[in-house]
Amino acid sequence: MSLPPHALQILQHRSLNSPRAFERGLKLAERLPEARHAHEADICWIADGDGPPLLYTHHPDLMFDRLGRRAVAKACATGRMWRLEDALTAARGHAVILELKVGKGDRRAALAELVRLAQEHDAPVLIDAFSLDLLRLTRALAPAARLSLHTGLYRPDTTMITAAGWPLIQSVPSTTLPIDVISLRLYGGWHRMVPQIAAALDAGLTPHMSRLLTPDELVLGARAPLAAIYADPEPYEAGLDALRAACSERLEPGWAPVAASDKAP
Repeated sequence: MSLPPHALQILQHRSLNSPRAFERGLKLAERLPEARHAHEADICWIADGDGPPLLYTHHPDLMFDRLGRRAVAKACATGRMWRLEDALTAARGHAVILELKVGKGDRRAALAELVRLAQEHDAPVLIDAFSLDLLRLTRALAPAARLSLHTGLYRPDTTMITAAGWPLIQSVPSTTLPIDVISLRLYGGWHRMVPQIAAALDAGLTPHMSRLLTPDELVLGARAPLAAIYADPEPYEAGLDALRAACSERLEPGWAPVAASDKAP
């Protein structure tokens, strides 16, 4: 089924982190043809000069959770993670999100390799991060890349940055962000998110949303003026019928988003 541009995109959260997760993500996507789908991978790296930069799919538990080459090789051999090039080979024809996490060694060398692999992929790639430093470096390496910032607070004047670094939390001018997409995190209820979505749209940014942890939150996201929502497997499966109905509504002629209440629950 060919879907119109305003069809919702479901971002299958962490589904490209391992072969088993990707198999599950593909099956979940097949059950909801009323939406477009993309598969997300968390990207860590080793660029220590002992060999070519090694990028691998791994969601670190802590900012210090940086693996060595031997540990990565073992985990890849047992199917617990992928080298990035293997993940992208498996995902040929599928849109992907590469979320930059943490690494060891030369960040510029690692990101240059990530950009090279992303440019060779045969479907849309979105490079996402919490770190403004990583996004700025990626933008310098790839001026045409689609970049996304993950944040819990976006305003017309300032955006909150919460990446590991110093200071741990900082506010930066929103007009200086080197991004195309703003990936908002649902915090404190929808009444806090409505003005942020509106501000992103006014700024010409494409709004996505994450931390939709229940079926009801996924449905609200599907009916909001968002281009894409992140979905974890459990709430996705539990709320599939309601989510399908919400996605189908977007395909009707004259569809318009339903703004969630801006009143505190």
